Amino acid sequence: MAISANDFRSGMRQLAAAVNVITTVHAGKRAGMTATAVMSITADPPQLAVAVNRSNASFEAIGGSGIFAINVLPHDHADLASRFAGGAKGDDRFATTTWDTLTTGAPILLDSAAVFDCRLLQTIDFSSHVLFVGQVAAIQVKPTSTPLLYMDGTWASLVRASAEDFDSYDQVIVQIDAAITDVLAQPMRPTDHLMAFSRAFADISVGAIDVLRAFFARESFVPAARLESINLRKRTVERQLQGLLTRGVDAGEFVPLDPAATAAAIIGMLNSVYRRPDLSGGEISHQLSQLIVSMVARRPGQPHHH
Repeated sequence: MAISANDFRSGMRQLAAAVNVITTVHAGKRAGMTATAVMSITADPPQLAVAVNRSNASFEAIGGSGIFAINVLPHDHADLASRFAGGAKGDDRFATTTWDTLTTGAPILLDSAAVFDCRLLQTIDFSSHVLFVGQVAAIQVKPTSTPLLYMDGTWASLVRASAEDFDSYDQVIVQIDAAITDVLAQPMRPTDHLMAFSRAFADISVGAIDVLRAFFARESFVPAARLESINLRKRTVERQLQGLLTRGVDAGEFVPLDPAATAAAIIGMLNSVYRRPDLSGGEISHQLSQLIVSMVARRPGQPHHH
């Protein structure tokens, strides 16, 4: 069965690819293009290839110069990718960023996630495109950079599943668990316990806001066993909070409620702190603790049912 061009493109839209700017200099003029069709050929010797449409202005420039650089763009360079994809022309494409050279003389983007500076070894014809195979003459790498991706017609970015991020988040849960244990050990009414716990939870979260953001951005990539160990610790916090809510109902301070659902709602509110970097720890912890207590507190004159 023949595969239509539309069917092929539809499938390729799901193939996420790193976004690169291919650069060269020929007859004193810089040229460049945005490309995702870049592939590794061999590691020993190091060789890469890029597919270039014959109609692209960079086709003649690369073939004439015999050199090219593959600049792997970081995730915050979508604007540059657009410029080299046709948003600007000629040397104007190079105007907004800082460029240098390594070995071949091809322009290299200084803040690239990686640069492969290549000498042209071979050209292979493929219909409307030519595959330029290059010998890598120099490499520049930023291992911690997050590359820009292209998928389904739009820009995307790589999410790194970092064990360090998971460990740091786990330690935040340890602190919260210890905080509620300390609060419950104090001789206070359930209302005051809930107020103190909410304040402590919010203060800890504000202090670890970068850790929370990193974890929640990567949570779906956490290995199952690691995530389960984190969730077990979180359920310990939830059980302590459920017990506090139940005692508040028994003492007539809280309205009748579902302790499990209410605890989940409270923790959800407290977890949202990482979305409010504009507020100080003291300010947001005060606001949240007041709101949480008002949600569950029995009003004067309200009947006490249990």
